[in-house]
Amino acid sequence: MKHIPDIRALLRHMNKASEFIRWLRAEGDRLVASADLLGGRKWAARARSVVEAAKTGNDLAARRGEILALCRLLHLELTNYISSVEARRFAAVHPDDPPACDARHCAEALGRGLRALEAVYDHWL
Repeated sequence: MKHIPDIRALLRHMNKASEFIRWLRAEGDRLVASADLLGGRKWAARARSVVEAAKTGNDLAARRGEILALCRLLHLELTNYISSVEARRFAAVHPDDPPACDARHCAEALGRGLRALEAVYDHWL
């Protein structure tokens, strides 16, 4: 029997994915700055490539790996090893500084966006 997706759920996920793309286009500079704050130039370049993909209309589902990696960085999952660059950079950030607040907001937005992209992608399989 062929699986027929729930069109309402698909539309809901597509709306969330569209909101995420709009956020990337509008707030991409904050994402790049947050990635730089917690990971350095390498991570800032990765964030910039995701933002540019959103701005040019490229398929973000193809960049889920990059988005997941950025999500892990901003959710501090890469700070487990005290000698890592990410752990040292995180230790230097004061939690009340505005860039730290931006990083938290970006982490939340990336998490929502990634879930929406994955849900849309899963509906098409």
